Amino acid sequence: MLALYEDHDEEALHQSVVRSLADEIQQPVANVRTVYEREFARLKSNATVKDYLALLASRRAREKLLGKRAA
Repeated sequence: MLALYEDHDEEALHQSVVRSLADEIQQPVANVRTVYEREFARLKSNATVKDYLALLASRRAREKLLGKRAA
């Protein structure tokens, strides 16, 4: 199985996104991380352009955690 993140810098970026999202929606970081990483992995597996994966994964995780339908 391939690692979710390419290196420590990328992992730090995504963990920062997770913490910010958790603060924004007032949910535990562990819950947000689980949903975010699931969405990130799903998006990454099919992505040819990876520049916006953090944004897309964050948006989809927010929608799932807040009970909104994903776009």
